[in-house]
Amino acid sequence: MKYFQLINYLGRFLTGYAFIFLLLLVPAIFYQEIDIVPYIFESFIYVFLIGVLGFVITFQKSKVKEESFLIKESLALVGLGWILITFFGSFPFYLSGHLSLIDAIFESVSGFTTTGSTVVKDIEAFPKTLLFWRAFTHFLGGMGIVVIFIAVLPYLGAGGRLLLQSESFVPDVKFIRPRVKETLKQLLLVYISLNIIQCILLMLFGMSLFDAVCHAFATLASGGFSTRQLSIGAYNSLPIEIITIFFMLCAGTNFGLFFLLYQRNIRAFFQNIEWRVYISIWFFSIVLLTICVMGYHGTFSLDKSEFTHYSFGKALRSVSFTVTSLMTDTGFTTEDYDLWPHFARWALVILMIIGGSAGSTSGGLKIIRVIILFKFLLNRVQSIFQPRVIKAIHLGDQVIDDDIQRSVLGYFALYVSVFIISSLVLCWTGLPIVTSISSVAAAINGCGPGLEYVGGLEDFSTIPILGKGVLCILMLMGRLEIYTILVLFFPSFWRSK
Repeated sequence: MKYFQLINYLGRFLTGYAFIFLLLLVPAIFYQEIDIVPYIFESFIYVFLIGVLGFVITFQKSKVKEESFLIKESLALVGLGWILITFFGSFPFYLSGHLSLIDAIFESVSGFTTTGSTVVKDIEAFPKTLLFWRAFTHFLGGMGIVVIFIAVLPYLGAGGRLLLQSESFVPDVKFIRPRVKETLKQLLLVYISLNIIQCILLMLFGMSLFDAVCHAFATLASGGFSTRQLSIGAYNSLPIEIITIFFMLCAGTNFGLFFLLYQRNIRAFFQNIEWRVYISIWFFSIVLLTICVMGYHGTFSLDKSEFTHYSFGKALRSVSFTVTSLMTDTGFTTEDYDLWPHFARWALVILMIIGGSAGSTSGGLKIIRVIILFKFLLNRVQSIFQPRVIKAIHLGDQVIDDDIQRSVLGYFALYVSVFIISSLVLCWTGLPIVTSISSVAAAINGCGPGLEYVGGLEDFSTIPILGKGVLCILMLMGRLEIYTILVLFFPSFWRSK
């Protein structure tokens, strides 16, 4: 492990990261929240000095060949980088006195990992400066800190490519251009363009500039932080819901596919297998749950009011938004889906576990993994009654080799193990089993809301401190595909050889 180079690069990154806090001066001054200004400068000074210190003390000893900065250092850079930015990102919340330290860290981790789970009880009473910071953490995390690392990548040699592979936001390799830096710039351009377009459309249909910017940040990042207590439901606007649905679907799409649209290769876009499966699951889920919700007349026991029977139009509108929000792991809500039948509620949990496409900002297992898992299991079942027939797994014209299959199966096994252990830990803290399971699902899949006490119209403020700590780790694991955080706990990972 090249410790000096690692600290040097982290120091450089934190030095640049510190200046982001100064952007908060704009909403603080505009909305006359002058009392927050000292804490903005305090956050800037702390992070800037720590970054400079890390850079300076390792400057001489970090001068080695670029090629020596490889896989271990790249993984450590991504893992530690995310941990540091989420920790320091909590400073505006904590130093201003609006959240306790653990709650501030939870809110920051949730923002940067684009999870959207919140501990803020009264969102509309929260200072607008801090509401903007919540949304902006989504914007930064949505594209991945790998984009912010553009200034560092040219100096990492082969490690730059390995760092890119360590991120969960990696489009299909065939869309990646040879130059990593150029690729990241193009992805950033697509990401910013979609944010601007959504912001303009939301303003055209009645949102204020502030709300439109914050919701655009949260949508394209598949984050879910809202400036309203009732989330998107506060606007009670069908056009706003339709716009949000469209851009949530965009957020769940492999961003590499947008290069095809830019190149006017529309046919290749619609022929992409993962995208077609993604849209098919989305469509049939809406149909199935609309029928389910329309035919339900029961009640829910968690001190909820009686469920009101839905007309077809209301059911379709509500289900379409909720399915899109939870499948893309965005987490916006328009109503309390905890009043829906049990089948619909757990179907939503399954959708958040499936998630969106690889190379998107959404969380979950990713559609491509689900496809490979399904085909692998189907292949194994067929081998029972056709033992002499050897069939390869295909994705279109591409054969999925054994290494990829083992990788997917290994990740799935690890995912299930982490899920079960984490659920048991949360149950141990005294939380009900449904709340525990759905909290873990919301955290590790980056969705935001869960069921019962952490449902769509609830918050995570009642979760015990241990539970919040576990959920923070799960949010980081989910954002970085588990491995990048998990390896940090292995002593052998930190050894020099």
